Amino acid sequence: MTMSLWRSTIFRLLMIYALVFAGSVGGLVWINYWNSANYTAMQADYNINWQFQYFAALPRNLMLSQIDARTRTTIRRPVNFYGVFAPNGQHLTGDIASSPAGVKSDGDGVWLRPQLISPTLERPMYMRTRATRLPDGDLLVIARDVDEMARLRSYMLGGIAWSGAIALLGGLGFGILCSAVQLRRINEMRRLTHLIAQGNLDTRLPERGGDELAWLSQIVNHMLDEISRLMHEVKSACDGIAHDLRTPLIHIRSLLARIEPATLSDEDAQRLQRAAQETDEVLTRFAAILRISEIEALHRRAGFSDAEMHVLCRQVGELYAPVAAARNVELKLDLQHVLPVRADHPLMFEALVNIVDNAIKFASHEGVVAIKVQQCAEGPRITVCDDGPGIRADERVAVLQRFYRSERTRDTPGSGLGLSVVQAVAHLHDFRLTLEDANPGTCVALDCWSERHAP
Repeated sequence: MTMSLWRSTIFRLLMIYALVFAGSVGGLVWINYWNSANYTAMQADYNINWQFQYFAALPRNLMLSQIDARTRTTIRRPVNFYGVFAPNGQHLTGDIASSPAGVKSDGDGVWLRPQLISPTLERPMYMRTRATRLPDGDLLVIARDVDEMARLRSYMLGGIAWSGAIALLGGLGFGILCSAVQLRRINEMRRLTHLIAQGNLDTRLPERGGDELAWLSQIVNHMLDEISRLMHEVKSACDGIAHDLRTPLIHIRSLLARIEPATLSDEDAQRLQRAAQETDEVLTRFAAILRISEIEALHRRAGFSDAEMHVLCRQVGELYAPVAAARNVELKLDLQHVLPVRADHPLMFEALVNIVDNAIKFASHEGVVAIKVQQCAEGPRITVCDDGPGIRADERVAVLQRFYRSERTRDTPGSGLGLSVVQAVAHLHDFRLTLEDANPGTCVALDCWSERHAP
């Protein structure tokens, strides 16, 4: 699975933070809007109420004349607008043309723009309107222009909103940049851990940064150091045992070879032959163990050159044709011309020999072993299929380990190290070795391209 920025935990936390921050800024804007609107309404109602008290205290004629004088003022844009209406609704004076239907007498102020008489007067957008019943029964309506306070409120809230947006975008940009940097480090750690999983235990994770990823890398590297040390000790012990026991076994084999069978009875001669065969089998196993250790110890690719897999398979087929014929097994070759790959020619030849030898060994009597080479999009693929007893799905990983013998083939002669040699060569080349069901039998596939690019 490919790791992307959109799927990273850091980016998801960043998005959650962005939503919380945006909600907080929205709540702040709404609270400020609500408080400023209430304050504007309170101040407008207070001013209107003060004027109600003032005009109610005046005689009727003086009140009408003062309102008429105020409506005829030369002020470019007045703040207050007035309207006096008789009990029957007749307009008496003022620049409010009609009594607003939505305004109750002596009720709370409402946000309402009444109809004005002067068509040339610039009509305010926000007006607070109230009405009161005078002692003589007339209705006094006053509307106050609060556009200036509304604009100030809009500027203030707009500034808060823009500041929040800038802070949010800046934080998101910086967070995405930090997430991309962390994701690059994670992808590098993922690439290195993939190499470690392939058997390159000398690879270590980068510990730069001093953060939690560096702390995790230190823990993993310490664990790898311990694993490498323990594996090296076990491997050294196994290789030492194989090397130390090989010499006395060779001496025993040479001593057995010096015994003349003619001087022994038939029963003793058979026992001598059996002892020699068992000694040869043990020497073969020790030689395979040391060979696997030798292949796994190779880290340089200086000996690699362009190798043509179809040519190698043809050479192996020609080598094992007599062996297959001796066991009544038909050896089929389907070798397409494929592009050359960088490989160690002797090691690949050794790996193919082990695969074909196993296939012929486990093929049924008068069975078929097919060697096929085909060109895939990534590179050449080699498959060797037999019609033998096959390998169960739960054993296909275990058979690649040293000395493992399946219950189906335990009676067949062998050391259980052939596929281990093939696996070691595949790891050295970074190729992929897979075992598949041939129905019946087993199909061994060797993909001759980098396993890191495998689908």
